[in-house]
Amino acid sequence: MTFPSGNGGFSSNGANNQVPSDASDMRDFESTQVFTPMQDVPLPPRPPQQHASNAGMNGPAAGKRHHVWPWIVVALVVVLAGACAGLVAFFNIRALPGTTLWGVDVSGKTQQQIAQTISNEVDGTKIPVSYEGKTGSVTLSDLGVKVDAQQIAQEAVDAKRHENVFARYAPWAKHDVNPAIDAKDANPEVLDEQLGTNSIKPVDAKLQVGDDGSTITVIEGTEGHGADPTETANEAVRVVQSLGAQEPKTVEVQLKTISPAITTDEANKAKSTLDKLMAQKPGVYIGKERFAAFTPSMILAATTIDPNGNGTLPQGQIRNGNVVYDATVLQKAYDEQIKPNIKSTKEDREVIVNNNGTEIEVIKEGHDGVTLDDGTDANIGTKAIDAFGKGNGTVSVSGKLDPMKVKETKRHVVVDLSDHTVTALENGNAVKTMHMSAGQGNDYATGKCQASGDMCTPEGDFEIWLKYPSQNMSGTLTLSDGKRETWDVKNVGFVNYFSKSGCAIHRIATQTPYTDAQIQALGENTSHGCVGIGWDMAEWFYNWCVDGTSVHVQQ
Repeated sequence: MTFPSGNGGFSSNGANNQVPSDASDMRDFESTQVFTPMQDVPLPPRPPQQHASNAGMNGPAAGKRHHVWPWIVVALVVVLAGACAGLVAFFNIRALPGTTLWGVDVSGKTQQQIAQTISNEVDGTKIPVSYEGKTGSVTLSDLGVKVDAQQIAQEAVDAKRHENVFARYAPWAKHDVNPAIDAKDANPEVLDEQLGTNSIKPVDAKLQVGDDGSTITVIEGTEGHGADPTETANEAVRVVQSLGAQEPKTVEVQLKTISPAITTDEANKAKSTLDKLMAQKPGVYIGKERFAAFTPSMILAATTIDPNGNGTLPQGQIRNGNVVYDATVLQKAYDEQIKPNIKSTKEDREVIVNNNGTEIEVIKEGHDGVTLDDGTDANIGTKAIDAFGKGNGTVSVSGKLDPMKVKETKRHVVVDLSDHTVTALENGNAVKTMHMSAGQGNDYATGKCQASGDMCTPEGDFEIWLKYPSQNMSGTLTLSDGKRETWDVKNVGFVNYFSKSGCAIHRIATQTPYTDAQIQALGENTSHGCVGIGWDMAEWFYNWCVDGTSVHVQQ
């Protein structure tokens, strides 16, 4: 057996046990020693403590003091960062802390969870109703009230996300989402079925395009009568908005006059807004030139009347008063009805006008030459509603425009009672002159109407307002002397009414054909006030003399 040496090294005994060289190492050694056969052998003296500079040469380095608090701080920061990251990740698709919907806490719930809760309440919350001893129950869904649960849930999930990071995740920073549920359109029919109230539904007023295609008219609404669903619907809304926290109360149904959701007054207000818009010549413009029009039918298709006037609108809609415009519908109108007709080469327009300059027939529509810049018309619908919402009809795009010209042909008819002629004129030039027979009351030589005024062709300026290719003419006229003049003529051909008193230019009402030359040879006026022309002239004149042609009758 060998004792430890004084130089601080290690020696081995027969059992290959090592003995530490100093007391501190010995204490560690003793605490872990299992078997020590030399318990009575005194330890050698401890060598002097060596200077730190010699530790590497003369023995192990002295024990160093380790500082652990920085690592604790780092660990806490890591844990906190992880917790924050987890918090952000958790609430990324959930309602933020402190978010309430209609005053009910929904924080931590996903959009789908919130939407499902709303839908369950809308479809499942039954409101007890009664009328004269009969009872029943209805839900908000039964009443036909539409609730966009997904949209409401999205509003709840999006709440607070615009706030700073501390307010966003602080549960004490409250934000209540309180969207309205519009129950004004509740349908009383389900109450009728359950309670036997026999309601008559009101009919909403609405707008339509006039017969001329260029104006907008109002179809009046009508009131209904019967069960008033308003109180029942409001009670259902109250309970639904409590998200199950409130119990429904029984509603005693009342009978009353029920106004339409869109009244005639609301429709007239909307018409006034649209009339002002149409006066702006709404359409697509390059600079100051309009090359395509939004017609009344296009605009009405994209329009709804909203009596509420201040409700939240979905994306792609905009309001002007009680009129709401839809961008998607206007874009479709442009893509399907306007864009396919845009041509790069112009074609001049040809029209017929009367003596007053009023357009009475279009021979050729014509079009501008239009070349649009790439992509400039991609969002016409959005541009249109932005303009319409401000009462402006100009939807601007960029490109080049070669404006068409308009060629006008002026048509005019002169009836000369003393010359016994009908002259068709175009641009002041006679196209055809025909002989005619006028009213019996007109002096054949001068054309002047006799003093009694009976059976005269009236003088003055008129316009063709009614036409028939053939008409049976009959009537009775009481003359100034008391006598009665009666007539009944079948199949009078090619009738062109010019006076509202019933005078027309038509094929002379004879049983057998009369030519222009034969009428000239008559030497007398034969009608009751109409202007009769030859059978050989009447069809040509009928086709030439379109609705609105001006007629001047002179002596």
